[in-house]
Amino acid sequence: MQASEDRWHPVRAIGFLALGLMLYVGLFLWSDQVRETHAGRNPFHRIAQAPIQSDWIILGASHALPLGFDGIPNSLRTATTQTTLTLAVPGGGPAVTRLVAERYFADHEAGSVLVVLDAFTFADARWNEDRLGDSDILPKMPADPLTFRVLLRAVPRGLPVGTLLAYVTGFARINDRARFETDRWEAEGRFDNTSRPSEAADAARVAYLYPDAPSEASIQQGLADIEALIGLTRAHGARIVLVFPPLPERFATRLPEIPGLKPRLAALAGRLGVPLIDHQGLIPDAQFYFDTDHLNRSGVQLWLERGLGTILRGEQ
Repeated sequence: MQASEDRWHPVRAIGFLALGLMLYVGLFLWSDQVRETHAGRNPFHRIAQAPIQSDWIILGASHALPLGFDGIPNSLRTATTQTTLTLAVPGGGPAVTRLVAERYFADHEAGSVLVVLDAFTFADARWNEDRLGDSDILPKMPADPLTFRVLLRAVPRGLPVGTLLAYVTGFARINDRARFETDRWEAEGRFDNTSRPSEAADAARVAYLYPDAPSEASIQQGLADIEALIGLTRAHGARIVLVFPPLPERFATRLPEIPGLKPRLAALAGRLGVPLIDHQGLIPDAQFYFDTDHLNRSGVQLWLERGLGTILRGEQ
C-alpha cells in the first residue's frame, strides 16, 4: 500500500511545472509593465516610445545627455529647425553606441546621426561589452524581438552570454530592486547649476574614468565598432558626424592621453569621408558646466551658438 502511495505521478509533476511556468510568465509580463511605467532615460525604452523618424539621433556617453535634458530639444529645434532624439548612455562606449544604433535603425529612420565621442570609452571593456549588463541599463530594457536579435548578433563580438540570457529570460527585470524608482540620471537635477572648481573632484572623476591602463584590444574593438556604426548609418541613408564635446580647460588638462587614439580616429574618419570635429577646447570656462565636466543649460546654449548649431543645420 505504501509503495502505491509513493508511486511517481507524471500528471501531477507536469501540473507543478505548468503552474511554475505560468507564475514565471506572469512575473515576466508584470515586470515589463512596471519597467515601462518607470523607465525614462534608457535608450532602448526611448526608441520604443519615439516617433518613427527623427532628423537627428544623438549617441554617446554622458557628455551627450544634456542635449536631451529638459527644454533642450525644443531649443535645438528652434535654432536649427531640426528634431533630435538623444539616445546616450552614461559611461556607454562604442560597443553600446553601436547596439543602440542597431536597435534604432531596426524599425526607425533618421536623417543624420551625431556621435559624441569620449576617449575614455575606448580604453576599457567595462564601458563597452560589460556596460550593457549593469543594473541601471539591462533591467530597464523592454522585452521585444528586435532588441533580442540585436543582442544575439552582438555575442560573437564580445557581449557576455550572461547578459543575453538575463535579458531573454527576464531575470534582470524580475529581480530589479529599483523597479519602482524613476529611471533618471541623478545629475540631471543639477543642470541649471554652475560648478565650483575642485581639484579633488576633478582628480576623483579622472580616476573613475581611467581606473586602469588603456587596453589595446578595447581600443581596436572600439574603432571597429565606430566603423561598423558608420556603415550601418549609411546603409540606412543617414549622414553621420563624429564630435569631441566641449570640456572645461581645468579638467581637460588632467585627462591622460590614450596613445594614438585621436590619429587613428582621424585616419578612420578620413578614409570613410566622415566629419570628425574637435570641440574640446570650445568652452573652457568652468561657469558653463554643472559639475566637473558636463555642460549646464548655459553651456549647451553656448555650444549651440559656437558650433553645434552649424553641425545640426548640416553646414559642417
